[in-house]
Amino acid sequence: MSATIGARQAPSPASPSLVRRLYGFGGVFAKTIRDSRRATIGVGLVLGLMLLGVSAAIVNEFTTTASRQQLAQLVAAVPPILQGLAGKPIHVETMGGYVSYKYGTFFPLIVSLWSILALSGTLATESRRGSMEFLAATPIARRRIAIEKVLAHVGGLAIANVAVFAALSIAGSAIATLPGDEITVAMAAGYAIWLGLVSLAAGALAFAIAPFIGRGAAVGIAGAVMFGGFILNGYQTAIPSLAPFANVTWFGWTSNHIPLAGQFDWAPVGLVAIVALALLVIGVEAFARRDLGATSAVPVPSMPEPLVGLGGPTGRVISEALPTAVSWGLGVGIFGLVLAGSGSSFIDQLRESPDFMRLISTVFPRVDIASAGGFLQLVFVEFGLVLAGLAGATLVARWASDETSGRLEMLLAAPLARVRWALAGGLGTLVAIGLVVAMTAVGIWIGALITGGDILTPVVGTLVIGLYAAALAGIGFAVAGIVGPGVAGPAVAIVTVVTWFIDIVGAALHLPDGIQALALSAHFGQPMLGQWDGTGIVASLLLAIGGVLVGAWGFARRDLRG
Repeated sequence: MSATIGARQAPSPASPSLVRRLYGFGGVFAKTIRDSRRATIGVGLVLGLMLLGVSAAIVNEFTTTASRQQLAQLVAAVPPILQGLAGKPIHVETMGGYVSYKYGTFFPLIVSLWSILALSGTLATESRRGSMEFLAATPIARRRIAIEKVLAHVGGLAIANVAVFAALSIAGSAIATLPGDEITVAMAAGYAIWLGLVSLAAGALAFAIAPFIGRGAAVGIAGAVMFGGFILNGYQTAIPSLAPFANVTWFGWTSNHIPLAGQFDWAPVGLVAIVALALLVIGVEAFARRDLGATSAVPVPSMPEPLVGLGGPTGRVISEALPTAVSWGLGVGIFGLVLAGSGSSFIDQLRESPDFMRLISTVFPRVDIASAGGFLQLVFVEFGLVLAGLAGATLVARWASDETSGRLEMLLAAPLARVRWALAGGLGTLVAIGLVVAMTAVGIWIGALITGGDILTPVVGTLVIGLYAAALAGIGFAVAGIVGPGVAGPAVAIVTVVTWFIDIVGAALHLPDGIQALALSAHFGQPMLGQWDGTGIVASLLLAIGGVLVGAWGFARRDLRG
């Protein structure tokens, strides 16, 4: 009797169903989409609601054609130096024109920051975790891995901008009341496309250089280019010598593309798309051709021994947060230096506009507008607080990455109590925020020296951004301890943007006083003029210290989460 044994072919794996693909089990692209779903939904929802809110606020505040003309005359009377970071005043008597002038240029900073953080870490994060080696060992080519991850981010960015498009379309049809307020589909699409491309360009720059210099340095460089370009473009009209530098970045290229005001300039927008594509190709090829995790260190002076992270958990947090803190400190500090240094030009232009100076004195009777402190109170504080909150968000997210990356299991394997680790993280983050404040104060000090007059008062007033950032960071630590580390950074960013929104449009929307009081930025007084409100100081300290304590308590009572 004989037996024949034939080779049996292994059954091919079944293809994932559509539902499983959408849930993230269909490949690298689907998994990346799933991993970024919260950020995508959060950014799209927040921006959409903000656009609807500011549109409704404009319509409610300026209800007649005459009031709109008065608004246009007021904007025309504003000296160029005070217009600063606002957009070009094109058709500001219309809802779309005013939204674009007052708020439209600010939204790219939010989306660009998301794009920079996402694209700089989309490959680096898995390499740091060690999971990229397993993924690269599969039959999937490394180039395909990088392309699918990039396409996933582009898809998430597109989804968020579809929400922006929908919000503008709804505002232009349902909220518009006066002739000219209508926002057409072409206008809404023009703004959404521009917003998506300039944000993608910032992220693409970080993606291109991250394989060479590492994620931290890539975030700092891309953030500096993004933020510097935004500032230079805002002030190139008032300070013509800045124009050559402003036109190096995409903000300068597209400064004449103002679709919400009916003005289109598609050629520079196309250039932004080409540059973004080229940077993404560089990043993909660099990942495909270099060893995993291999970077070339950026030459910097060696850190003093207390800052190398070998003195305990607090020292380690300070050491790892130092590059991020320095990046934010340079950005906000240069911002303060440019504003404070341009104060003399601002005062000279005010003297040429006595009617506007009287108007400002009527609206802000206790503000000495013809001083460096008064100028900074009007121009620097509002935007500086937003930047401080976003700095706090990135520092909290960096601390929380110990848990999300899996490194915390190794740290807690040492004789290190959970509560001590959490408290050390809080203390180290607050020290990093202090560094941001110190560098900003130096920028304000140098700018005030250029302008002349009182120097000490605005320098001391810079402490307000530290109080605000510490308070927002405390909220992030509480969220990380109770809810989980993955949502800590986004939670701080959302709170920052929402409270800023409440502060600037709460009165126009006639929101209840209780809701308007939620904006912490409204409780500091006028710190650049030496007039402090103790409510904001006490609230900030309670949120900062209480948030760290609550976060430590919550972390000690839950399981680790990735």
